[in-house]
Amino acid sequence: MKTIIIFIFSIALLGCPKNVEGSFTNISKGNLFGNGSEGFIKENIVISSKSEWLLFLTKVDATNKVSKKFKKSINFSKETIVVAVDKVRNTGGFSIEIIEVLIEKNRLLIKVKSTAPKTFDMVTMAVMQPYHIIKIKNTNKKIKFLEQ
Repeated sequence: MKTIIIFIFSIALLGCPKNVEGSFTNISKGNLFGNGSEGFIKENIVISSKSEWLLFLTKVDATNKVSKKFKKSINFSKETIVVAVDKVRNTGGFSIEIIEVLIEKNRLLIKVKSTAPKTFDMVTMAVMQPYHIIKIKNTNKKIKFLEQ
């Protein structure tokens, strides 16, 4: 009986997503200030090559030189870039953050959390677009984004 309970418990644990603690490194988190001229909509992007990364940097820097503050040491033979971009906002107080990376049997889950200012919060009156960029270890798993 004890063996059966241990067996069932083991199967249940193997089927559940597992948190991969510390499995990503921040590249940059902040806001784009080009009033959408960079060409991003609310989107999540996976970048797996140097050429994709250079195209992304060109797009990010279309209006302001935002990428100069990025940590740029990326080895694409071992690492992948993951980007979360919020929609263009007409005030400050908004943010987007990749908060967690979970691994399942066949896929990698990236949890993305967007926050907004409360009704009576004081906010900056500026058009901005929040973003968060991280790097993870390369994976053959399908990457899926979960909005919180």
